[in-house]
Amino acid sequence: MRRLVRPSRLASPALAALSLTTAALALTGMSGSGAQAAVTARPATASKSPAQKWTKISADTGLSIASAGLLRTSDGRLHVAWPSFDKNGTYSLHYSTVGGKAKLLDTGTIFKDWGGISAYPRLVATAGGGIRLVFAGGNNQGGSPFNLGAMYTATSSSAGTAWTLVNGSMSASEHVPLTDTSAATQTNGTPVAAWSATTALDYHIGVDGNIPSKGPDLSVGVGASGDVTGPTLVRGSDGGIYAAWFNSSGTSSQGYWVTKLLPSPTVKVKAPSSGGTGGGNNQPGRSVAFAARAGGGEYLAYCVLSKTRNCAHIDLWRDGAAKAVVVPGSGTGSAQYAAIASGRDGHLWVLWYDEGLNKIRIVRTNAAATRFGPVLTIAGPPKLGELDGLQAESSAGPLDVVALAQQSANGSTPAYCGSDAWPPGTAWSTRSPPAAQAR
Repeated sequence: MRRLVRPSRLASPALAALSLTTAALALTGMSGSGAQAAVTARPATASKSPAQKWTKISADTGLSIASAGLLRTSDGRLHVAWPSFDKNGTYSLHYSTVGGKAKLLDTGTIFKDWGGISAYPRLVATAGGGIRLVFAGGNNQGGSPFNLGAMYTATSSSAGTAWTLVNGSMSASEHVPLTDTSAATQTNGTPVAAWSATTALDYHIGVDGNIPSKGPDLSVGVGASGDVTGPTLVRGSDGGIYAAWFNSSGTSSQGYWVTKLLPSPTVKVKAPSSGGTGGGNNQPGRSVAFAARAGGGEYLAYCVLSKTRNCAHIDLWRDGAAKAVVVPGSGTGSAQYAAIASGRDGHLWVLWYDEGLNKIRIVRTNAAATRFGPVLTIAGPPKLGELDGLQAESSAGPLDVVALAQQSANGSTPAYCGSDAWPPGTAWSTRSPPAAQAR
């Protein structure tokens, strides 16, 4: 089993046959024993380490690195977009729809037989209540506008079962990577896409009818030695679009950064104690854990380095706050793959994988995000080995945990999902998250 130190940025396929072959080889190198798939579960109690039900929601991805796209629609269903490397040497994007009581409602293929396709597909809402898929790739057809390595988009109704490839693009660039991408929407429904351009975070507003877009990409530079990793976009309670990323520069700029992109860019700010020189690399492993709290504020959860550990503990920081606080329980094991989710009532959930225990740990704040509740420990999906990433979604109230899991026997990794709601009324500890202050 090959373990990745950080998500290796995959080159997008270009029109030239050589570029397509290179992209295929890069992805092919990730297939095999490190395969993974998406899983999700909801803890059943808040007073003790709960039992949980896991339900398969996808087939084997055939990839050693992937990040599912998640979106909750107004009907309460969770939509999941996930990639796969297929036996014929091409790549596909798929969907799964999850309802209540751990029920997989539907699953199917969005696109197949592409020469390269995003390992980080993203789902956002359309202005009309439908679903938009934002992704990069190349369809393996010479001369096709969808074979340029640009950022593309497809749409569906809220059912998420039939998809239409949009004749347009969300990038002027033809070199959008197949990892390290993100998307969000403005309050008027205009989508915004962002991706790593290595020494910059590039982003694009809206869908252009041309491929590639004739409208320009915008950019936030991170320095000549910079390396943007795992960017995440969110829409804040003020309607602005915020971005967070990890800079794996290996210099004093290394660490976690946040900035506001829209409606007007602000100065990027480095999260307290989030990195720097010293030899360690506390990179996130997937997209950074960044969420907009329903009650206000943008919150980042991240690993903090020590002299001996790349993740000595996890900090929770509100953008603009003077200090971050240690997430309780995160310093007692081998934490990695921090994730965060925002509940509709103001609660924040912070999760991580404890590699030493091979368990998932979860803690929730109160509705004001001023105190932490008890730390819970849950087992991963049955008959699976280590986890390779965590994601979470809680906009409807209950928490869904999405995990990328490895099956130790042969690398074939099915995916799971659970549905029990987290009960209210937990007892809160006296540890305080960052003060709720405006940036």
